[in-house]
Amino acid sequence: MGDQPKAWFIYFVPNCSYTRPQPKDKLVIIVCRDQYPWGFLINSEIDPWIQIHPEMLACQAHVKATEHPCLAYDSYVDCIDLFRFDDFELTNVRDEVSKKAKKSILEAVGVSKTISRGHKRLILS
Repeated sequence: MGDQPKAWFIYFVPNCSYTRPQPKDKLVIIVCRDQYPWGFLINSEIDPWIQIHPEMLACQAHVKATEHPCLAYDSYVDCIDLFRFDDFELTNVRDEVSKKAKKSILEAVGVSKTISRGHKRLILS
């Protein structure tokens, strides 16, 4: 058995089951772990529906391509929905999350009304 996936790293997840309408390859940031790793999806843009809802827009964290070689362009971490992954899905580590991006994610998590208190505590600790 290999190492467990680490928090605050970006992983490439092929055919990620959390993408809609169908699974597709996705970069994710693992932000905490209980018995499972938990993470957020990285998106190339912010959904227009989120843009018109200030409380949801506040949960989008900016990550810069200049700080993460695996990103082709500046992107956004959607901190509205936290997803559970299995260790076997997280074998392709890409980059460590930069200090600036981590700060941005922690701020977005801090204002999130959709993440459970227990997971918030794990992420923010």
